[in-house]
Amino acid sequence: MQFFFLKYLFLILLNFYLIILLLICSFCLQKFREKLPSYGKKELVTLINSNRVLVVSGETGCGKTTQVTQFILDDYINRGMGSMCRVVCTQPRRISAISVAERVAAERAESVGNGNSCGYQIRLQSRLPRRQGSILYCTTGIILQWLRSDPLLSSISHLVLDEIHERNLQSDVLLIIVKDLLNLRDDLKIILMSATLNAEKFSQYFDNCPMIHIPGLTFPVEEFLLEDIIEMTRYSDTTIEALEILDRDEKIDLDLILALIRYIVLNGEEGAILVFLPGWDNISTLNDLLMAQQMFRSDRFVIIPLHSLMPTVNQTQVFKRPPPGVRKIVIATNIAETSITIDDVVYVIDGGKIKETNFDTSNNISTMMAEWVSLANAKQRKGRAGRLCPGKCYHLYNGLRASLLDAYQLPEIMRTPLEELCLQIKILKLGSIGRFLEKALDRPTEKAVSLAIKNLTELNALDQRENLTALGFHLAHLPVEPHIGKLILFGALLGCLDPVLTIAASLSFKDPFFIPLGKEKMADMRRKALSRNSKSDHLTIVNAFQGWEDAKQRGGRYEREYCWDNFLSANTLQMLQNMKGQFAEHLMHAGFVSSNDPKDPKSNVNSGNEKLIKAVIVAGLYPKVAMIRPSHSKKRPGVKVYTQADGKVCIHPKSVNAEEMEFNYTWLIYHLKMRTSSIFLYDCTEVSPFSLLFFGGDITIQKDEDQETIAVDQWIVFRSPARIAHLVKSLKKELDSLLQDKICNPAPVDWQNRQSKDCAVITAIIDLITTQEKKKSLIRLNDGQFSFY
Repeated sequence: MQFFFLKYLFLILLNFYLIILLLICSFCLQKFREKLPSYGKKELVTLINSNRVLVVSGETGCGKTTQVTQFILDDYINRGMGSMCRVVCTQPRRISAISVAERVAAERAESVGNGNSCGYQIRLQSRLPRRQGSILYCTTGIILQWLRSDPLLSSISHLVLDEIHERNLQSDVLLIIVKDLLNLRDDLKIILMSATLNAEKFSQYFDNCPMIHIPGLTFPVEEFLLEDIIEMTRYSDTTIEALEILDRDEKIDLDLILALIRYIVLNGEEGAILVFLPGWDNISTLNDLLMAQQMFRSDRFVIIPLHSLMPTVNQTQVFKRPPPGVRKIVIATNIAETSITIDDVVYVIDGGKIKETNFDTSNNISTMMAEWVSLANAKQRKGRAGRLCPGKCYHLYNGLRASLLDAYQLPEIMRTPLEELCLQIKILKLGSIGRFLEKALDRPTEKAVSLAIKNLTELNALDQRENLTALGFHLAHLPVEPHIGKLILFGALLGCLDPVLTIAASLSFKDPFFIPLGKEKMADMRRKALSRNSKSDHLTIVNAFQGWEDAKQRGGRYEREYCWDNFLSANTLQMLQNMKGQFAEHLMHAGFVSSNDPKDPKSNVNSGNEKLIKAVIVAGLYPKVAMIRPSHSKKRPGVKVYTQADGKVCIHPKSVNAEEMEFNYTWLIYHLKMRTSSIFLYDCTEVSPFSLLFFGGDITIQKDEDQETIAVDQWIVFRSPARIAHLVKSLKKELDSLLQDKICNPAPVDWQNRQSKDCAVITAIIDLITTQEKKKSLIRLNDGQFSFY
């Protein structure tokens, strides 16, 4: 009895202690809030109440993201109108939505979600607050999804669009929709939150709506340009001579950065150094240069490279403060500009370049080049220093270059393919694609819009009148770009769902491999081993994912060992698994499968057929086809690769096919082609002629002198006996008719009923594809063309 009494007393004391602790934390957070510059700007509530649209500009750290939403909610609660307030605040990144929601909940002495006043919603994850009298942080894509079922966003009282200066594709589209929505809803309040640099542009877009500015909460940061850096480091004999050389050479001088780091270490106060570089090659080389110096190999330095290809452990290590006497050096891409904040940074070295993706409409190809930063980038980089004490920022460009920098980067809507966006416009019933995009803050070119519509028409997603087809309707509902959507649908229809969903998730997010510095060759070897000679990057990921699932079933230790041994990110693999579940859910609701389980046996009767999976990849990614030709060069033996549009291209070094010497066939299918130093295919899979004939474009048969040729879209040509050519054309016609019927009237294929027309046609094609691969001796390579016998 005494024991239970003591236990009961202990629980009471523990609860009392936790309540006191919570009150102390709440008090401390309240005091911190009061120190934020935004806290003294409560007049903005008056501006919000008296205006339909307001632009709030402010520097990073001023507290606008966490405080403005709370001001609105608290004002309504104080006026006894809390139930009429539902504040939704968009964030450009998933991690931001979660971290900001957690911060606001802590300030309100609550937990996130669980029916409390603050929560978040992102793709595949949510912790929702109560329906009314609440604040919800979500990604921009969530709002676009809501618009499908509620075009007026009727449940929202205040829509806060945060970080709009970043100008990503989704936020620009949402701006157009919101501007039109103001004509339909008198009671909706819009708050646009932006960096100071281009706040006026947003005000003008919304009919010169009022603006309010919140100052930053950072220490002063002293800036230096290239001429100052050369002078202080004594990098060359004369500053003028060095400036002339560096100005002529567009490349980043990593030796100069090394000299500057040494200068800071030997002459500067304590504090972390953050170096901004455009890409993996620069980060890897600078890391090697540092490690080659005895000074930086000592335990007085922690050097952390930060890139999306690095292990995620780096991204957690980067936030930890080293012990006294140890200096942290972070070498990062622009991921450290806005996505993460490293509080103890005192010195920033701005390499002056940023990798920017553009879209060349003339050649229908994406490009990625290291470009000069914008003033906005430079300002963000400078702002990474001075969080805890005065800082210094070193820009690796001269005064003349600084005066020529653009104000900000080109908006994403003007430098990216528009197919996925066009489908969103149609599914949201926003009218003509061209007329809708004319209303954008910065409109894309007519050529870019026309090309997107043309590509969607060729994909059979839009008809000639720009209406959604049955296929287009399903592609628009899938949260991926159209080619990946088509891949998902064909995986469902042809009974190989699970592996195809793995490929689709990876292509739409990222592959799960990482590359630790110094172990690049070992990582390549493990990736190659996981390919199992499939000559396919896509099947390599399937194999890696299946291995992870098996290891995970055996327990956490086996999962960790598997990921470590194969250079795989467990976090990315988990994300891919979640995405697969979401895709399967979409397919079940649309009627293509009978279960939302990607591994449902009924949806995977053909998942063990590697040849068929390759054919499904063709069905989804066509016409992204490349031809393999033998290389007769003694210096570079192996193969050469060509595409119809570009001529000679290269397989990216990261691909398992990069150094492949022999292929069984002469065709590759790929998803991503990009021009950097050369035109690279970033991923590819070797595919057979029958895969292209059945799942590629239109088939034509032409009679030669002694035999016939069968061609896909006039350029992928095979020599074939007349009997086989006509058999293939006939079967292709049946398949197209069957697939069209399935897309118009979704229903799972009944694989049990082998006598049904569905099964008969599909099984005949599967047998042909599989048989052809098994009997390679029947196929002779002749000048890059296959002959069938």
